[in-house]
Amino acid sequence: MRKSYGRAAWLAATGVATVLAVAMPASAQEAAGANATQLGEVVVTATRRAQRLQEVPVSVTAVSGETLEKSNFREVSDLQYLAPNVTFSSTNPVSNGGGYQVRGVGTQTYDGGVEQTVGLVVDGVVIGLPRDPGATGFADVERVEVLRGPQGTLFGKNASAGVIQIISRNPRLEEFSGNASLSYGERNEQVARGVINVPLGSTLAARISGFYTAQDGAIPYVNHGGHVGDRDNKGIRGKLLWQPTDDLSFVLTADYQEGFARDSPIIKSLGVNPRYNALFDRYAVKPGENTFLAYDDGDWVANTKVQGISLQANYSLGDYTLTSITAYRKSEMSQLSDIDHSPLNIFNNSDGSMDNNQFTQEFRIASPSGQRLEYVAGLFYFKTDINGVTNQKGDFLKFVTGNPLAPPAVLYGERLQHSATESYAAYGQATYALNDQFKLIGGLRYTNDSTSGSLKINPVPGYSTYGTLLPYSGGVSADNVSGRAGIQYTPSRNLMVYGTYSTGYKGPAIDSVSGVVQRVKPETVESYEVGVKSTLLNGRMILNGAIYTADYTDFQAQALDLTSATPRLGLTNAGLMRARGVELEATFRLIRGLTFGGSAAYSDATYKDYNGPCYTGQPVSPIVGQGCYLVPGTAGTMVANYAGERLANAPEWSYNLNIAYERSVGTGLQIDASANWAWRDDTYAITADPRSVTDAYGMLNANIGFGREDGSWRLSLYARNLLDQMFYGAYPSLSLFNAGGYERVISPDAFRTVGMNLTVAF
Repeated sequence: MRKSYGRAAWLAATGVATVLAVAMPASAQEAAGANATQLGEVVVTATRRAQRLQEVPVSVTAVSGETLEKSNFREVSDLQYLAPNVTFSSTNPVSNGGGYQVRGVGTQTYDGGVEQTVGLVVDGVVIGLPRDPGATGFADVERVEVLRGPQGTLFGKNASAGVIQIISRNPRLEEFSGNASLSYGERNEQVARGVINVPLGSTLAARISGFYTAQDGAIPYVNHGGHVGDRDNKGIRGKLLWQPTDDLSFVLTADYQEGFARDSPIIKSLGVNPRYNALFDRYAVKPGENTFLAYDDGDWVANTKVQGISLQANYSLGDYTLTSITAYRKSEMSQLSDIDHSPLNIFNNSDGSMDNNQFTQEFRIASPSGQRLEYVAGLFYFKTDINGVTNQKGDFLKFVTGNPLAPPAVLYGERLQHSATESYAAYGQATYALNDQFKLIGGLRYTNDSTSGSLKINPVPGYSTYGTLLPYSGGVSADNVSGRAGIQYTPSRNLMVYGTYSTGYKGPAIDSVSGVVQRVKPETVESYEVGVKSTLLNGRMILNGAIYTADYTDFQAQALDLTSATPRLGLTNAGLMRARGVELEATFRLIRGLTFGGSAAYSDATYKDYNGPCYTGQPVSPIVGQGCYLVPGTAGTMVANYAGERLANAPEWSYNLNIAYERSVGTGLQIDASANWAWRDDTYAITADPRSVTDAYGMLNANIGFGREDGSWRLSLYARNLLDQMFYGAYPSLSLFNAGGYERVISPDAFRTVGMNLTVAF
């Protein structure tokens, strides 16, 4: 590991030296002026004010709406193929509430009462509800910004690993315009998106966007209709802009989304239960490593509804900007799961539902830009109320006892779970220019969190109750002061170097997956980062890089608990965890119309002190404190020492290469083509478990089109996963009936999709 980190540090140092050597002659570059081969300026709002990306002292990637559209994105998880050092849960898909990881760090939990380590913000509104996809599916996205590292001194909700900020387009005054896009691809893929902007007078305008996406899955069910991976999603968003004066504006936004998904795991291997294994004897093709079939006699579906409304007001008080964002969001989810994955009704009805709501209020002030002292400060309030119902029932007593007269049974009973979170925060960050080249950076945040949780158990009429689970009611609370300090050096417009020290915080939690409730302590982090941003070769090349190290205390980690009535993936506190690495990003305009880009990341995210449950089949160590060992003084309690092991879903190396080309062919027509190759190293789905490894893989997406230069129409051919690269996340079976066996979650993106698209605009 040290050798790998040394190579990465050497690579970063070489890159920085090259940047300094090439970028320092700034006056010659600036004097050359603009030309057709220069890259355009990228403007972001990562610091809560509009700034050139090259001036922002944060490791941030900006992905334009045009890039998103040409990548044929469908879900929030697709962003991992466009931004460096970003992954999405390999065993917890979007429909199950999966989350992002940035720099190898994230929260992977099925529990709705646990906040994410990586924050998601859409148009200034924190997305804090489980199963809320934010802006997935919508075409009218202006850009996506990925901020890496702790983010608390500039955003309402703290995020200890990073923030993904999605900005959609606002209505435009006195403009009537719109566009529509239709796609059809393999496995009956259907994608429709549309936008219309309507002026309603000189001070009022409306913008409405909608989408519909659907595709059949690639893994058929053997015993009933449908496919694993089936998708059917739709949504609409409306925005109303009112600008009564030059100094005052209001944007009212409302959105509604519905989602349907079949995201069942499938059996990767059978375990040691001969009775369970015999259920598959009648099939010519049996579950196994190279079998991509679902044998469930029941279904596994998730239906989600999300709606939200927000009002953003901006008022210019002289050169100062006052902002208020008030938002309410509500989500409903129902899920039916056949968790035994067999052709027999053992646990066919593992049913659950959620009814959640969220309210947020943020007030912010931004000082004038271009002054010696610049600052942003704000107040934030966040409240969620989450209610869930779980019923796990079936004929498992018949299967376990072999008695066909055994009654249907329910595990524990009907479980009514409730959690609520309330958070108050004050935050601010300032920069002070010592002179034209040096700036000091300072920020501070205070957060107060309180979380409560309860569990009630009711009998289910007509079912025998199996197992005992005690009701629970309790809460946790914590407060925290975090901050940021740093220095920024800008010797020229084409070169900026920065160094920062940041602390971050993630609030306490009540983890109650499967009705087993436990308190989880707050997570804190100390992070150091040094970065460089440069514009080279007379504006034809951008080269940015960062090196970082972050130490997490009480890191909230997901662990497999084999001691409960049904094995569970739940949240717990690891003692210490360290994430360190190097990131490089580059864009180069070779000639007019031809642009190359790429990124590379080395990530060493490992536990430094963590004793957790042993993984399935882990060899027992005779030495206490090493590997999987018996806790002294206990009767059979086994734990494992995971110090030095990588986090789950955290590739050590990853890189991305992309190319885009466009050329006029006369009479107002042009051709364009683009390709994106994303590669990542092997990862664990369950830390240190060799049977849960996702092998290294690369994904190639491509697009070629023909249309009008003014964008009024374009016809294109697209391909996702053109090389048909298979990948999946595997983990021990969560059903004791297949003890010793493994399951796997396979993303729809693990199968090639080729299709055609027509886009028109006016």
